Amino acid sequence: MTDLLLSELVVLLLLLPVLLRPFSKSLKKGRAIPILPFLSLFVCICIIIGQGIVLYLFILVLFVLIVCLSEIIRLIAFFQGMLNDFYGIASMMLRIVLLCLFCGVAYCAFRFAPEASIRTEYPLTVRSIELTDKTNAGTDKYIAEQTADSASPNSSALRNPIEGLLIERQGGADKKALVIIAETFPYAERPETLASLLADQGYTVAEITRLKPRGLIPRIELYRKLLHLVGKKEQRYLIKEDDPQTAAFFADFLEQTVARYGRNKRIFLYAEGIYTDLAAHFCTENPGVFTGVFFSLSEEEPLPSAPDGWIQTMREHNPELPSEDNSAADTTAVSDAASEQAAGAGGNGSAETAPAVSAAPATAPTQPERPLPFCCYIRPYSELAGFGQLRAEDALAAELLGSGRSIGRQDKAAAAAAFNRYALLF
Repeated sequence: MTDLLLSELVVLLLLLPVLLRPFSKSLKKGRAIPILPFLSLFVCICIIIGQGIVLYLFILVLFVLIVCLSEIIRLIAFFQGMLNDFYGIASMMLRIVLLCLFCGVAYCAFRFAPEASIRTEYPLTVRSIELTDKTNAGTDKYIAEQTADSASPNSSALRNPIEGLLIERQGGADKKALVIIAETFPYAERPETLASLLADQGYTVAEITRLKPRGLIPRIELYRKLLHLVGKKEQRYLIKEDDPQTAAFFADFLEQTVARYGRNKRIFLYAEGIYTDLAAHFCTENPGVFTGVFFSLSEEEPLPSAPDGWIQTMREHNPELPSEDNSAADTTAVSDAASEQAAGAGGNGSAETAPAVSAAPATAPTQPERPLPFCCYIRPYSELAGFGQLRAEDALAAELLGSGRSIGRQDKAAAAAAFNRYALLF
């Protein structure tokens, strides 16, 4: 049972004495009972601020407000020292209706409860990623250009707002590989399912947990983005992050994380959702930083921008085989030289698709460095790739988007397994 479900049950239990009071002589003696609905409303506000929004909370808050309105007169009588234990026929009929609604709301609390967190085989050690207080020179230059026309530039803007966690198996990771994960949305302060699973398999995992400063209400930004998807039948994916300043901070975070935690290791980048364009832009501008880049994409989502020959795709139903309907970026026939080049890059030669390369021998000393391999893991729309853990955290929102609950967080387990197969090719 999750913390959110327990909090919601506390809200409902606070309402129960109020709804049963007309039918219980002992409860009628409790003159302060009309305070309970307003205490319940306060708990709802604390839940929203502390744990974030899920769609079910709107139903719960609406029901609590209705009960509060039905108790205002009795609350006023309590503060005036008057009796408030008389219920007429209309009041009793209203309580019967509210009890029926209470049963429906309680059912929905269990029906749309978040999935429990996964249990890893090994204990995990988690600590915050420690970066320098200032961004690198390139980011400083960009922000200086943005604030050049300002009368009083804010020096605190130079601090990188991106936060992350470093997760390893207890006793240390046993794979010489660092995986930087950019998939958490909405933002969180704890390791998410994918990061925990990969760390449990022996990877050193650096997970971005926050891209921008925290707002008052967690998850509110996610639901604002979801409003744009209501009623759409195609291109149902979250709007990509494209703010230039955020891109500069993102690049700085990757550079510092690689320099601090990636020494003498294979380095991979996992990206999905709002992060894919940021990741693709960084990797094309900085080839060779990562051993491999893994994108988890919905079938309705465009492939990231990349030079010809950088992308291979695989489908969820058989991740080891290439897609049959690849985009123009990877439909060119593979020559023998290109296949040899892909195999040398660590990719699966049978799955790698790239345009023909020059006829120069692969072993020529003047041959340029091989391009960075991009692997796009194409998933059905119903998996809601790019929506973070929405299917596990908010089953109601997932159903409204045409999907459903991820029982046992199996969608993230499948993504972790696909990434592991990809990483083992190197």
